[in-house]
Amino acid sequence: MCARDVCPTPIRVDCIQQGLEVDAATPSLVVRAKDAHGDDATEVKAFCDGTLFATQLDGKSRAVDPGTHTFRFEAAGLPSVERRIVVGEGEKNRLVIVEMAPALLPPVSSPLRSTPTRETPSSRGLLVPGLVAGAIGLVATVPMSLLWLSGTRDVHDMRTSCAPAAGGAGCPADRVDSARTKLILGDVFMGVAAAGIGTGTVLVLLHSPSTTKEGAAAVGLQAWPTLGGCAVAAAGRF
Repeated sequence: MCARDVCPTPIRVDCIQQGLEVDAATPSLVVRAKDAHGDDATEVKAFCDGTLFATQLDGKSRAVDPGTHTFRFEAAGLPSVERRIVVGEGEKNRLVIVEMAPALLPPVSSPLRSTPTRETPSSRGLLVPGLVAGAIGLVATVPMSLLWLSGTRDVHDMRTSCAPAAGGAGCPADRVDSARTKLILGDVFMGVAAAGIGTGTVLVLLHSPSTTKEGAAAVGLQAWPTLGGCAVAAAGRF
């Protein structure tokens, strides 16, 4: 009513003067938003102290009361941004720029990747054959011991009873052949025992994780009986 022509001139002048003073003291803000690429984002809603301040940021200046305000900016698909702004009385067209960036994903901690142990083809599935070979070698030690014990006892008996060195006329051929056969068979079982135990040990060691890496040492053991005992040969790759 103050600025209407019906008002007396002095009152109208006072109203205009007060309006100019209020307008001069009222601060204003120009709010702009930037996206992740640094371009202007316009489809952003601004709230001042929880009240809608602007439906979009179009670069226009908007009045705001002086004092401290909390602004919140929202854009579709982006996390909201809050800014605490102190606006001074009479501050005009203050530029406020906010950055609307996508939410940072938390760092994903991945477990330490260990280089898988590469097994050579010959080292796969060797545990069972190794145990079987070792068991055969252990079993072979039983007849080996019995044959050697019996053959050695027969030889000792012949040396003390019928051998010429003991004053005898000579031992019967069947007794000599029997003792010789026992000793030869004992040697054969000794070879089987040595080959089984040795081969089983090598296969079990090759199966274990500490020896299955590519390029690990490989050992081979071979044994065979001879007329006077047993021969053993070993070969390896290092």
